[in-house]
Amino acid sequence: MKFVFLIPLFPLLGFLFNALVSVRALRRDRAEGRGHGHHAHGVHVEAPRYVGYVAAGSVLLSFVVALAAVLAAHGAPEHTLIETLWTWIPGGPAQTALGPVPFTVDWAYQVDPLSSVMLLVVTFVGFWIHVYSIGYMGHDPGYARYMAYLNLFMFAMLTLVLGANYAVLFVGWEGVGLCSYLLIGFWFEKQSASNAGMKAFIVNRVGDAGFALGIFLIFTT
Repeated sequence: MKFVFLIPLFPLLGFLFNALVSVRALRRDRAEGRGHGHHAHGVHVEAPRYVGYVAAGSVLLSFVVALAAVLAAHGAPEHTLIETLWTWIPGGPAQTALGPVPFTVDWAYQVDPLSSVMLLVVTFVGFWIHVYSIGYMGHDPGYARYMAYLNLFMFAMLTLVLGANYAVLFVGWEGVGLCSYLLIGFWFEKQSASNAGMKAFIVNRVGDAGFALGIFLIFTT
């Protein structure tokens, strides 16, 4: 039975839920003629408390499933558990330095000794970061948006950790870079935060280019 996919799925569902709450709150504020940020307009909007509970709960569920996956991988051959969900990029033979090889990219997750350690670290630490954020950001007008970004960050990080091939890993890497930009520039009304977010975005793009080049070199050689 496939269940590893649930590890990144729970934070993704949390992101979708909290993003919807954030969008609805933004529309309500605009309909009432209010600003969306207290930094720019002095408006203090109380966000629903359940937003944080949904965000933290989704990561806690990921941690529980991660524990089960680590135990299952420990009893699997070579302590590795590979779960293929679908064929992402079907293709024919590709020419490499070793001759033509079949080129097909599956959307697959892999739990092995290395990813097992990172799975538990990311979900355990990530859960407590969410719990801390409930109190730290609970009275911010962008509370739901912040929690949505955190959940999206968890989804991207877990995709990065679980990716069974370079393509899936690269998607997770790009997602982490995007979420870093969104979180660093969260208070975008402040010029300093906006500048810091843009700087992080540019630096990450430089790293992305090197990462993509390395993937192509590995494939061709």
